[in-house]
Amino acid sequence: MDAGSSPASSTTLEVYGNRRRLLQTTEHAASERFSSNTPLVSDGPYRPTECHRVGTTSTQGNDPVLLACARTETYGTQECQKFRAKIFNAHPFLASSFASVYERIAKTKGYVDANHNLRSLHERLRIRDLNLSWESDDIKGFARAQALRCQKIVSRHQYSDTSYQLCTEIVKRYLLTPPTFKEHGNLISPCIKRMECSRWWRKKLFTKQRRTIEAVARDIGLVSQHSSTYSSMISQSVRKQQKHRNELYLSNTFVRNDEGQEYSLKELSDLSVSNPAIRRGELMTRIKGFELVAQQLGHVGEFYTLTAPSRMHARFKRNGKPNPKYDGTNPLEAHKHLNQLFQCIRSKLHRDDIYVYGLRVVEPNHDGTPHWHLMLFMPEASREKVREVFNSYALKSDGDERGAAKHRFKAVAIDPQKGSAAGYIAKYIAKNIDGAFIGDDLNGNSGREAATAIDAWASTWGIRQFQAIGGPSVTVWRELRRLASPYKELIKTASINDGDSKMSQAMIAANAAEWAAYVMVMGGPILRKCDRPIHPMYSEFELVNIETGELLEENVGLYGDPKEKRVIGLESEGDQIITRNRKWTLTTSGAIDRQGKAGVARANYGASGEQAEPSRPERVNPVSAQLTRYDTPWTRVNNCTHVETKVLMR
Repeated sequence: MDAGSSPASSTTLEVYGNRRRLLQTTEHAASERFSSNTPLVSDGPYRPTECHRVGTTSTQGNDPVLLACARTETYGTQECQKFRAKIFNAHPFLASSFASVYERIAKTKGYVDANHNLRSLHERLRIRDLNLSWESDDIKGFARAQALRCQKIVSRHQYSDTSYQLCTEIVKRYLLTPPTFKEHGNLISPCIKRMECSRWWRKKLFTKQRRTIEAVARDIGLVSQHSSTYSSMISQSVRKQQKHRNELYLSNTFVRNDEGQEYSLKELSDLSVSNPAIRRGELMTRIKGFELVAQQLGHVGEFYTLTAPSRMHARFKRNGKPNPKYDGTNPLEAHKHLNQLFQCIRSKLHRDDIYVYGLRVVEPNHDGTPHWHLMLFMPEASREKVREVFNSYALKSDGDERGAAKHRFKAVAIDPQKGSAAGYIAKYIAKNIDGAFIGDDLNGNSGREAATAIDAWASTWGIRQFQAIGGPSVTVWRELRRLASPYKELIKTASINDGDSKMSQAMIAANAAEWAAYVMVMGGPILRKCDRPIHPMYSEFELVNIETGELLEENVGLYGDPKEKRVIGLESEGDQIITRNRKWTLTTSGAIDRQGKAGVARANYGASGEQAEPSRPERVNPVSAQLTRYDTPWTRVNNCTHVETKVLMR
C-alpha cells in the first residue's frame, strides 16, 4: 500500500451539477486494508436514516461531517474518502476532532497510518452493535432492548443460576460489570432483577459512554494545557447540565416530617456537606484540628506528592504533544495504581510500627492524569523512615526512567515558622471544590474555571477527591453536631448530662467545631475503629414479620434485597442516643411556601384547581452537548424517609 501524505490520483474530482464523483480508483483501496465484519455505521434500529455524502459542496454550512470530509479529502484514495466519511458519520460530534488528528498523522506519517488510527478510534467507540457516540435517546432505547432480552430469559428459566449466567453473558458482551452475589447479600434474585431493569442498564451505559468518550478525547489531545485543561469541554458540558438537572429536581421536590415541617430537598441539601462552602469549611476545620493535635503530641507535618509513571501521561505539558511512552492508561486506572501503591506503603509502615494521620487530596494534571497530595503528621523520629518507604515504593514501577527520581515522589517538611499546614493545603482543597479565595493555577486558569473542570473530571471517572488518613469517624462528628444544637431536648440520660462522659465531651467539642478536642476525646489520632468510645448506630430492618411470616415490603429495596443500613444515632458505653428521630415523606403540597406566599413547587396548580404536569429537567447528550427531553419517570427518594424512632433504653 502507498504511504505518505501526497494525494492519490483517485482524489481528482469532476463536478456534475451539484454532485461530485471521483474519476478513478486505485488498487490501494482503504477498504481492502481495513476490511472487517464490524459495520462502520450503525446497522441497528438506531442508525441514521441516511449517510452524509463523501463529496463536499461549497454550501457545507456547519455540518461537522461534511467539514471533516472536506478537511481530509486530499488524502488517500476514493475508498479512503468513503471509509473516512462512514466513520465521521458514525460519530458526527467528534468528526472535527477526528479530522484534526487524521490530518496531523497524514502529514507526518502518511494517510495509511492515519487510516489505521481513525479505525482504532472508531473501534474504541463501538462495542458490537452499541455505538457509544449515540444520542441520549438511542442509549435509552438500547438499554430497554437489553433489559427486555434479560426479561425473556427470566421468563423461561425463572430466577435460577441459568438465568443469572445467561444475563451475565449479555452484560459482559458490552464490557460492563454484572452484579455479584457478594454485593447483594449472597442473593441471586436481586442480581437478576437488576439486569432485567432498563434503569440499571441505562446508568451503566451512560457511565461507560462518558468515560470512553473522555478517554478518547484525552488521547486525541482535547485534554491538555493547550486545549482544555483537566477535562474536555464535552465532559464539562455534561457535568454542568447534570448539576442543573439535579438542582431542578431538588428545588421542585418537597419533604414533610411527622411534625408537619415542610422543606424542599434543595433547602436541606444546602445545609449539608453537599454545599461546597460547607464542605470546604469542614475539610479546613479537620486539617487544622490535625495540626493542633500534632503540636500537642510533638509531631511534625510533611507534605508529599505522588505521581504516576510517565507511561500513564498522555501529553507533554510544555507543548501539548503526545507522549510516545503513553500506554493508553486512563485516569481511573492511574488512580487505582496510586491507590495500590499507597496500600503497600501503609502496610509497610504498619509492619514497622509507624503510624501517620492527615488528609489526602487527588487532583488531575493538565492532561487528566491524577496525582496525589498528602498532608501527613507523624513523630519526628519517623520522618526519615516514612520518606524512605514512600520513595522506595514510588520508584518500584519504571523507577529507572528519566526524571523518575525527581518527579515521582516529592517531600516538603512543614516549617511552623514559615506557615501552617492548613495554610499550605488550603489552596488544594479550594481548587478541588469551588475555587474560592484562590487566584490562577499553574496552568493559567482562574480558580473557578479550574474547579469546574476538576469537578467534571472527578464526576466522569468516579474518583474520590478527599480521604482522611487516621483519625476518628467523621460520621460520629456530624451526628454529634446534629445532636448538640437543635436536639438538646433528646439528651435525657444521666450519663449524657454528666460532663465527664465521653459522649458529653465529644458533643461539646463537635458543637464548638473543635476537631482537635474531638480527636483527643475519641482516643487520639491513631486508634482502631473498634476501640473508639463512640460508634454510629445503624437501623435494623426485618425482612419478614416473625409472627405472621409475611414479607415486610417497606424494608425491601427496589430489586428485592434488604435496604442498606442507615445511621440513626450513636452508641457509647452501653447508651444509645437517637439523632435522627423524624420520619420524612415526600409531598407534592409545596405550592405554598412557609410564609404563605406562592412558592415554586413540584406540583403546580392551574386556575381550574387541577394539578398541572410537573416540569421535568432535561438531559444532555455526552457527545453533542445538545439538550433532549428527560423522559424517565420520577423516582422515590428513599434516603429522605427515616425509620421509626427506636425506644431509648439504658
